[in-house]
Formats: sequence, C-alpha cells, structure tokens
Amino acid sequence: MIEKLTPAEYNRELALRVVKAVNHLAVTMNECYHLFWNRDKQKILESLNANLELTMQRFVANSELGAAVNSQLEKTDVASRVIVSMPIGYGFEDGKFGYTAPAPAPEPVLEIIE
Repeated sequence: MIEKLTPAEYNRELALRVVKAVNHLAVTMNECYHLFWNRDKQKILESLNANLELTMQRFVANSELGAAVNSQLEKTDVASRVIVSMPIGYGFEDGKFGYTAPAPAPEPVLEIIE
C-alpha cells in the first residue's frame, strides 16, 4: 500500500512513523521514571547513593535523551513529554541524595459572608 502513495504522502507516512517511535520512547521513559520513583523512599535513596558516579551519569544521560525527545515532540501535535527532573522532595546535598517531605499546602481560608 505504501508504494502507491505520492512522494509527498510517502514522506509524510515515514515522518509519522518516526513521530510514533519518538512518542513511544517518551512513554517508555516515563514508565521507567514512575517505576523507579514510586518505590519506598528509603530504597530509592539507597539506590541513588550506592554509586554516586553511576547515578550522576544516568541522570545526565536520561536528562539529555529526555530533552532531545521533548525537543522533537514540540515540533508535533503530540502532547506527551519526558519527565526530566526528580520528584519534589528529593535533592542532593553534602555529597548525598536525600528526601525532605514537601510542606503541606495551607488549608484554604473560607471567608464568612454575612
């Protein structure tokens, strides 16, 4: 079927296949992100701190790849993007990763109308 397309249609078909593959990569990277970060916080910290050099290399590689994927997806009508930052609460300080629970959002103050 693809052989019966005009040159413009053929090029569009190939481009759409690439966009589909890039989107699939974004979805897969986000699945891995959620699998990693949705574990017990202590296990996550042990994993991050076990080999800091390797952890930093992975963070850099994932961030670079995620940014490249996001850059390509921005040129399309695909809404998905790769998450390229640690979840809120995690940080790196004094040579190790740690977690501080975010402060709870303040309760809304309801105005009493008389």
